Amino acid sequence: MKCPACATVIPEGARFCPTCGHLLQARADERRVVTVVFADLVGFTGYSEGRDPEQVKNLVDRCFERLVGDITAFGGRVDKIMGDAIVALFGAPVAHEDDAERAVRAALQMQRSLASVTGELDSEVQLRIGVNTGEVLVGALRAGGDYTAMGDVVNVASRLQTLAQPGQVVVGSATYAETREMVSYDCLGEVQARGREEPITAWRAVAVLAPPGYRPRRAPTPLVGRAEELGVLRHALAAAVGRRRAHLVLLLGEAGIGKSRLATEVAIMAREENGAVVLEGRCVPYGEANVWWPVAEAVRQACGIEPSDPADVSADKSLTAVVRATALPRDSAEAVRLADGLRYLMGDEDALPDVDPTRAAEDARRSLLAVLEASAAQQPLVLVLSELHWADKLVLDLVDQLLDRLRHLPVVLVATARPELEERWAPMPTRHNLVALHLDPLDAQAGRDLLTSLLGEEPPRELRDALLERSGGNPFFLEELVALLTEAGVLRHEGAYRLVDSNMAAQELPATLRGLVAARLDALPPFERAALEDAAVFGRTGPVASLVAPAEARGDVDLRATLRELSSKDLLGVVDDEFEFRSELVREVAYETLTKSERARRHAAMADWLAATARATDREDEYLEQLAHHYGAAAELDKELGGVDGLPSEICDIALQSIERAAVRAKQRDMHAVSIPLLDRALRLLPPGPGRPMRRVLLERARARTHLHDLTGAREDLAEVFRQIEGGHHPVSRARALAVQGHILQTEGDLTASAASLDEAIDVWRTLGDARGEAEALSMRGMTSLFAGKPEHAEASIRQALEVFRS
Repeated sequence: MKCPACATVIPEGARFCPTCGHLLQARADERRVVTVVFADLVGFTGYSEGRDPEQVKNLVDRCFERLVGDITAFGGRVDKIMGDAIVALFGAPVAHEDDAERAVRAALQMQRSLASVTGELDSEVQLRIGVNTGEVLVGALRAGGDYTAMGDVVNVASRLQTLAQPGQVVVGSATYAETREMVSYDCLGEVQARGREEPITAWRAVAVLAPPGYRPRRAPTPLVGRAEELGVLRHALAAAVGRRRAHLVLLLGEAGIGKSRLATEVAIMAREENGAVVLEGRCVPYGEANVWWPVAEAVRQACGIEPSDPADVSADKSLTAVVRATALPRDSAEAVRLADGLRYLMGDEDALPDVDPTRAAEDARRSLLAVLEASAAQQPLVLVLSELHWADKLVLDLVDQLLDRLRHLPVVLVATARPELEERWAPMPTRHNLVALHLDPLDAQAGRDLLTSLLGEEPPRELRDALLERSGGNPFFLEELVALLTEAGVLRHEGAYRLVDSNMAAQELPATLRGLVAARLDALPPFERAALEDAAVFGRTGPVASLVAPAEARGDVDLRATLRELSSKDLLGVVDDEFEFRSELVREVAYETLTKSERARRHAAMADWLAATARATDREDEYLEQLAHHYGAAAELDKELGGVDGLPSEICDIALQSIERAAVRAKQRDMHAVSIPLLDRALRLLPPGPGRPMRRVLLERARARTHLHDLTGAREDLAEVFRQIEGGHHPVSRARALAVQGHILQTEGDLTASAASLDEAIDVWRTLGDARGEAEALSMRGMTSLFAGKPEHAEASIRQALEVFRS
């Protein structure tokens, strides 16, 4: 193993790097959705011919230094360098909501950087880049090695790289789907990649369409569930204008909770109700050299500067804006100086060519404050700064200075931010007013209203409840889920909206949505992350007691404090001794990040805890379904992986016994919908091929399907049973199959055929001397007679069934 900080080889058993002292903590294997960038230098061999090895190494060093810098600047991590190729990961070990977009932006910048370096060195070396997105396993190899990614996603990225022409960036289908609204592409169609049987659909990335951090807007939806917040903001605007007192309005909340939507409403109110000038800027998370970017955006709006304006037009518009705001003469030195300061703030370094950077930054701040002060003296001013948690410290300091300077004017600074802003900045106390609103998820009624707006009509209850549970009241999550299910064909409008496939959880989440949640989880301390994962394995809700043993095993002696922290972050709700996930999406992402081996071990541990609790409380029947779920999940994963360390060798037998007991109890209580998934899992766990256990489960599932009027499925199960017993001597399976067949025919209304099938089943049971089987078939025969309008035959069959059962 190598130290991740300084790359020194680490002696076995060391906890700290002997060279730099870095704490060595091995990361557990994880399943993650990542975007892989595979870049390869082209023309390197030709350049190397006839040149000194030191000259060649210097070129490679210069190139790779710039390329690695681009990768890290956009939030990626270099996975490995192999000769003249670089592999980078975006999304591991830390996820972002836009990892695919970051990867494509980085790849395009790498092309520009290499062109710059090779131009300086007069070489013809170029770069081919492939980018691909998908699920991988990340971790360190047991035999020793660095943290790396494994999976077909990496192989496809390599193949895409070979398809690219020198100087091109080629991406795969998943990357294209996640970035097509932010990057322009040329479709390359289906191409045959070396070493793969199936063709790959590929696209060539051309250019980015917007700055980082911008999310494309869908059709606007009504603002719901925020009436109280709007009332507070309306009063704040009125107070700022009426009292001539500057206000700072902080809108805090997690991604997608509706901060920007609320800020937009504030801007509309300010224009329409207060006649305010509204200027807007947005902080970006990466890729922008001008630290003043969000404020510069607002200044461009104030000056009316377009992105396509040449430098002389921009300079003229800046001077005009200064003169309009301050009433200074256009040719005065002060007006020119203020305009130059604004130009410098907007990124024009030629605006103050003879001024050192520190003095230039001060001039830029002075110009901004002077112009905004003069403007606000004429009419109310609202400045909206979005995503302030991404702001540079210089911008945060400027916010304090602006509020202090304009405290006596009708100014409102509206800032949206995620909660992490509070960890690095608090507004400086001055004489301005502060309004801080922490936005909560939508309540149930608001969620229903938003869903109705998105669908255009009131949705069916099943669809409504499923979507609201999965979104957890997050408006953006809800919008994305509706779009996902519609595009996937799971949600259709056929006179009314309905779910074509009720298993919404089977739909793969968009990488953007999964990335939003994964980024939140990656920011959690280890104990909180582990407790959340344990809870995710147990289910959407569960007892806090189920989390105690694994917490103590890893040294978390104050689980309640850990859960309080998770509750304060709106990830879990804890009431009395029960936990509940705020959103099914959070549970889903936390669970899916675990490796399948780790899921299996945790499911088995949860089942063992449940079994011990059931025995201790003498309430085993109440726990049967949960035991079947957890033992069954562990056994399925064990079977899929060919064995999991830490699980008993007989885990499959344990699971099948639990499933059988739960299925019998569900049958006794006529809970047929509960039986189906239990029996489905039993079929997956049984050895392949015909056999009595397989036939017994198929017949039980056919019986349950018949009760639920899934007659097509019931007949399929029955046909498989008859196929297995054909030509052999299987009287028990035959009698059961005939009885189920009689039930199906009775449900279909073919009462004559039903009676014949049941009579045959009765004869077989009598031959076998099986009183219970005979009694059940007689009872069913009586119901067939009753439906046929023969009450006397029905009474005789049922009386006979009772006599047989009593005997």
